[in-house]
Amino acid sequence: MRNSLLRSVLRASLSGLMLSACGGMPDEVGPTPAGEDLGTQEAALDCAGANVTTLNIGGMSSWGGVLSGGGNWSVTYPANGVKLSFYVDGVWRGDQTLQGDANRSGTWSFNDSSISCGSHTFQVRAYPAVYDSSGNPPGTCATGSTSKTFSFSQGCPTANLSCSQIPYSASCTGSGSGGTGGYTHFMQDVYTENGVTNANPWREGGTSWGAYCPLVTGGTTATRQITVYYKVIDSSGAQSPVVSRTMYCATR
Repeated sequence: MRNSLLRSVLRASLSGLMLSACGGMPDEVGPTPAGEDLGTQEAALDCAGANVTTLNIGGMSSWGGVLSGGGNWSVTYPANGVKLSFYVDGVWRGDQTLQGDANRSGTWSFNDSSISCGSHTFQVRAYPAVYDSSGNPPGTCATGSTSKTFSFSQGCPTANLSCSQIPYSASCTGSGSGGTGGYTHFMQDVYTENGVTNANPWREGGTSWGAYCPLVTGGTTATRQITVYYKVIDSSGAQSPVVSRTMYCATR
């Protein structure tokens, strides 16, 4: 009896060892790692049929080198927002992404500096955008876009310089015009004599200039050259182009 019981125990032990060695026992299944969401998949961006149907520029103006303006937009389903890109003279100036109202529409505005004097072209490009129900940052569609352009100008101040010579002296008077007014005046004089040039620094505030400079006549020779430079800056900070006048001084 005792021998029969011993043989049964040994057979059970050997059987368990063989199953473990041959991989017959299932491995223990651990818990899913924290933070891993099984079966979750990001929704695909749906751009089918999305178009920008309205894009308007209500007006753009530039004052003191700052460009400002705005307009409105609308899109079609499934788009519910818009991405706008702004350009001045073909140079990118920034992007703006906006979510629409219940009618899938809205308004936009833009301002930027600095804008140089003269004529310019503003352009806005609009692309359909799709916000999710939580208003998260949208996906942007590559198709269905449109663009609008608008021409504007930044007023430029102008520097005016008049000069004259009498028998033994030369004088100049400067003035500003255009732009936003309230001018600050700048003058500079440059002397060339015997092949040597000396330039004085720009002087702020003056509108008149004078120097000894005998008038060149039929019996004299020019040995000295004086060039006077003048510019103004208006109250908005816009600078005029530099104007100049050159005079020749005689020696007997």
